[in-house]
Amino acid sequence: MKAIIWPVYIDSKKTKHEGRKISIEHAVSSPKIREISKAAEKLDLNPEVDKNKSYSRSWWEISGRVTVDKTMPKKEILIKISNMIKGTRSK
Repeated sequence: MKAIIWPVYIDSKKTKHEGRKISIEHAVSSPKIREISKAAEKLDLNPEVDKNKSYSRSWWEISGRVTVDKTMPKKEILIKISNMIKGTRSK
């Protein structure tokens, strides 16, 4: 089974209404597709990148998305990816 991860899901600059799925404490500022993909790779989630896709709530922005293997609940995947991005940014 696959899970789709849009950058907005873990973006601390977005509101829940705009599409953020995790709490501000776990979210990261303006996550990039490349960062999400690398984090998913480190978590062995077999990421696939679709660069030319737009999230439905902001259809005018081409943000891209990452499709990963759903090996745990989606919220858990989002938090782990977000924490991994935080870790790489702080280095």
